[in-house]
Amino acid sequence: MDRMVIGRTNVSQRDDLLKFETGRIKALQEERLHIQKKTFTKWMNSFLCKARMEVEDLFTDLDDGKKLLKLLEIISGEKLAKPNSGRMRVHKIENVNKSLAFLHTKVRLESIGAEDIVDGNPRLILGLIWTIILRFQIQEIEIEVDEENESSEKKSAKDALLLWCQRRTAGYPHVNIQDFTVSWRNGMGFNALIHAHRPDLIDYAQLHPQRHIDNLNYAFDVAQHELGIPRLLDAEDVDTSKPDEKSIMTYVASYYHTFARMKSEMKGGRRIANIVSQLMDIDKMKEQYEGFTTDILAWIRAKIAELEDRNFPNSLEGIQKELLQFKEYRTVEKPPKYKEKSEIEALFFAINMRLSSLSQPSYQPPDGQLIHDMERSWEELERAEHKREVALRDELLRQKRLEQLNYKFERKSVLREGYLKEMIQVLSDPRYGSNLTQVEATVKKHEAISADILARKERFHDLSNMANELEKENYHSKDKVKKREREILEKWRQLLLLLEKHKVTLSAFSNLMSLLREDNFKSGDVGQHLSGVEDLLTKHNILESQVASMGDTIERMNKQAQQFVGGGFQESPILQKRLEKLNQAYDHLAKMSHARRILLEEARNYFLFVQNHEEEEAWVVERQRICQAGLIAKDLRAVVSLQQKHKALEDEIRARTPHMQKVIDEGESLLEQRHPQKDDIKARIESLRDRLNTLKDFTDRRKKQLEEAIEAYQFYGDANEVDSWLKEKMPLVESKDYGEDEPGAQSLMARHKALQEEIKAYAGDLQALSAQGEKLIKSGISQLDWGSANASGQVAKCECGQKRSTPPFVLGFTVIRAIPFLQLSPSTGQGTLENGPVEEWVTETRLVPQEVLEEEPVEKTEYRTVIEERRLPQVKALYPFSGQGISMAKGEDRMTRGMIRALLIIACHPEMLYHSGDAGEAEDVRVLMAVNRTFEYICFRGDG
Repeated sequence: MDRMVIGRTNVSQRDDLLKFETGRIKALQEERLHIQKKTFTKWMNSFLCKARMEVEDLFTDLDDGKKLLKLLEIISGEKLAKPNSGRMRVHKIENVNKSLAFLHTKVRLESIGAEDIVDGNPRLILGLIWTIILRFQIQEIEIEVDEENESSEKKSAKDALLLWCQRRTAGYPHVNIQDFTVSWRNGMGFNALIHAHRPDLIDYAQLHPQRHIDNLNYAFDVAQHELGIPRLLDAEDVDTSKPDEKSIMTYVASYYHTFARMKSEMKGGRRIANIVSQLMDIDKMKEQYEGFTTDILAWIRAKIAELEDRNFPNSLEGIQKELLQFKEYRTVEKPPKYKEKSEIEALFFAINMRLSSLSQPSYQPPDGQLIHDMERSWEELERAEHKREVALRDELLRQKRLEQLNYKFERKSVLREGYLKEMIQVLSDPRYGSNLTQVEATVKKHEAISADILARKERFHDLSNMANELEKENYHSKDKVKKREREILEKWRQLLLLLEKHKVTLSAFSNLMSLLREDNFKSGDVGQHLSGVEDLLTKHNILESQVASMGDTIERMNKQAQQFVGGGFQESPILQKRLEKLNQAYDHLAKMSHARRILLEEARNYFLFVQNHEEEEAWVVERQRICQAGLIAKDLRAVVSLQQKHKALEDEIRARTPHMQKVIDEGESLLEQRHPQKDDIKARIESLRDRLNTLKDFTDRRKKQLEEAIEAYQFYGDANEVDSWLKEKMPLVESKDYGEDEPGAQSLMARHKALQEEIKAYAGDLQALSAQGEKLIKSGISQLDWGSANASGQVAKCECGQKRSTPPFVLGFTVIRAIPFLQLSPSTGQGTLENGPVEEWVTETRLVPQEVLEEEPVEKTEYRTVIEERRLPQVKALYPFSGQGISMAKGEDRMTRGMIRALLIIACHPEMLYHSGDAGEAEDVRVLMAVNRTFEYICFRGDG
């Protein structure tokens, strides 16, 4: 019984305790709901006061939905639907649904209906308000974890607000913000936040951490009166063992937004001051732009006017000065202006960029000072500059052309004037000759001179054209040119009149001498060279044709005379004697003509042989010099190239040999004919044969040298390869590495066997190389020295006169011996010689190719002064003569005046023979000399 009583007592105590705890929890919940209701009500009123609304009871004043709609409209900044003004429940539900529909677009709402708000459900209403606070006040807060790194992680909402509080209160004593509950109980956190942003409002050093209520009230009052933050909390609501987190978060979020707005307003003030300063700077930049633009446009206009001036000086020197000034403008004056224009454009764009950054309208310069205007003016300047340059270039070319034309006119006028004086002097000579041959020669000479003078009519016309063009182009010395032209043309007219007069006089004189004729077959002159003989043969052919024509005439006369003699006339015997005498004279003349032809043909064959012999001998001497030249080669490729050239030379010699043999056969034919110059012919034949044999010897010797050089180079290259291979393999066979384990040893053994196989495979190459070296020694190529210089590098003289060094491929081997084969021991891995142990390597001396700085021989033309003695045509006076400044005795030899005159012309005017611009005049002088020589030769028939 007692136990039952005790059991009932314990149950009763547990029930009482449970009821107490349940009541306590319910009381705490009611207290929390009361605090949240009070805080949220004050928070709503802080926004609704802008619309002149107020919430007195949070649970009942939201039932119509109007205040809720207005709150959302104010806090979101968006225009919401107009609330229904009806007072029925359905109207209220409609308004609340509008609010909830708007919130559904921002946040996710669950278990909240319009009926709950209309019916005044406390928990759901508080939850709705907290959702609004969280969405529009706390969720918008974003704080970067690392302030210095913009790309770092960001925190938002509650975490961001807590991080912001921690950063702003860091370093303040008695403040340790870790949450939104007990960390704020002593009030020091609120004071620290205010002091961090406005240190002038709070004297943080005077606060006492133990006075919680005083600290909280002090912070709330300062925040409300100085910062405009509504007092959402009471000090007693915070100074509890567990303050309401949502209420404190709502109040602290008000601090964040207030201070953020203050910061934004401060930034706005600074931005406005900065904008005003920038606008003032922009005004100064505008003034600079307009001033710079005015100056550069004025400069462009002045420069365009200057560049468009076309009053150029009428001389080459003046145009060159203008070009120098134009170049100075381009290189000195224009670049700074172009830089100034670019700076003006940059200034204009800088003004507009700064205006654009300030959201101001773009700058519009005054009319005529736009960038487009400046660009258009600059383009006009560029066009004027281009036109000026083209005009100056054209004028320069025109002036140069006129100067060249004037120079050509002066040069041609000097030549024409000299020619006129010479021809007038020639035509003024009254001597026509004393016999028919001389007169005929004078006639031919006159015909040649007349043809030459008349052919030059076009040249004098061209001279007039040059003078007219200079006058037309307004050449600065045109008056002088025209005066010079008139003088030359006047002399030209005088020459034409004199030529006509000379022609009439010579024709009359020729008719008087037509009965006289001389015998032309007695001369023994056969000329001094091939062209002279051919010239004499041509003349002889003409004379033979004349003789043949005379023979026809004599034959007709004989036929006619036979009829007269047969008639028995008294004069028949006399006629018969004269015919016989005439026939005898004609036969004698024919024999002399035939003898003369034989003499001339023999001379022609001899001179033709001499010419061919000299050509062939010169060719052989040239090829001998090529074969005697040193072998200049730096490597095997160069030697092979020389060998190919030598083969081409051998082919050329083989192709040329038949031609030389033909020349020798021609000489031997002349010897068989017992030519008068047989001694000279025989000497020339022997000389050509000796030189040809010598050339073949030189060719064979050079061929052998090239082959030996190729063998030496090949051996040297192979020996170097062998040497490199041995140096590469010796470290492998001398290695002391036998491996540290079985796999290592097996790997080394495999490598060693591969090396043995490679050495065996290489043995044939080594034997071939050794045999090649022994062959070179037996052939005497152990020491080679090719080229005209010795192996010590002495300097030799080339044919062209330049210096060169010893050929760079002189090879020498003191000892060339068989190279022993390398044999690897399988057991030790050491290398041994196949023919026995290695005792000592024989010292070898190798003269290997080296790069030598040398001067390559260059072929050039060397002009030499050669004094040559030639027999000049002499005249022999058949009769004593005195007159015209000449006195000659009978039989005296002397050069003719015509020859002397021609030589003096060449000596005084060598440009007449070599002047490139008037090849016709040089030909004219040569024709004149030939005419003089022919005239004097025919007139006097000298035998020298």
